[in-house]
Amino acid sequence: MHEHQTPFARLLPPVPQGFNEPFWYGSLQSFWLYYRADPEAVAAHLPHGLEVAMFEFGGERGALVSLDFQAYTGHGPSYLEYVHEVEFNVYAYPRSRVPEVPALTWQEFLAGQDQTRSIGGFRIHVPCDNPNAIKAGQELYGEPKYLAAFTYNTPTLNDPTVVTWDYSVFQYESATKNGPLVYSIDADLQGIAPQPLNPSPLIEYGTRDHGGRAHVVGNYWNFYGPFLTYPLHGEGASRVSLGLGPTPDPQNLVRDLRELIGSHGPIAAQTFTSAPVSSECRPFYTEPV
Repeated sequence: MHEHQTPFARLLPPVPQGFNEPFWYGSLQSFWLYYRADPEAVAAHLPHGLEVAMFEFGGERGALVSLDFQAYTGHGPSYLEYVHEVEFNVYAYPRSRVPEVPALTWQEFLAGQDQTRSIGGFRIHVPCDNPNAIKAGQELYGEPKYLAAFTYNTPTLNDPTVVTWDYSVFQYESATKNGPLVYSIDADLQGIAPQPLNPSPLIEYGTRDHGGRAHVVGNYWNFYGPFLTYPLHGEGASRVSLGLGPTPDPQNLVRDLRELIGSHGPIAAQTFTSAPVSSECRPFYTEPV
């Protein structure tokens, strides 16, 4: 009865002790910026078993990379942790999934039209400010995750005056002092009409060691709500600025930003903000004063 089915342990690596799957997000705010990239430069970052995903860009073909800033919370039985991180992704698919990998325009991909769920982001850098999240990312998903520091200012219902997406990533120096700047993003999407789209679940790739060599692992990331997708043609790209730090960083994130993105502007932005679960309203006098 099971001659065509693969034993469970050959397909799903073990969950490290101390972790449970899935990880439930208490809240999430996420901000992606997508850039066209050179396929050969992307290929240089991929492990054995992954191929560069190619997309149509107005009649030409190219590769895709993204920067995804995340601010989220995780709820535990005796704690509430908060995390800030960035995933620097290059987009690829497993060679083993050919020929079911679809040929797409970049717009179709961001809209979620890869229904085979083959194309995903291979994480080449994941700076993060929470040691527990770093441990989980490394041991569960094979992420190249490391300690960093952040400042940020992003739109929120609790302060309608904030309308831009601004964040900075710093080398970690101490719990009370940020190290040198790695890079910063300033994005003003006002006046650009977004499209509500559903690319969920996202596919993400990493590598985990098994049997003395690195194996590609993939996982699904489910989002319970729409993404807002902002096309950044022409003048729209000038609404986003990427600033690089003045000194090299030990993880070579600045080097890879220069190589894969350089001075090119983004082609699109996507945002996701989880819905609030309740609100507490202003007080009122119970009798006139």
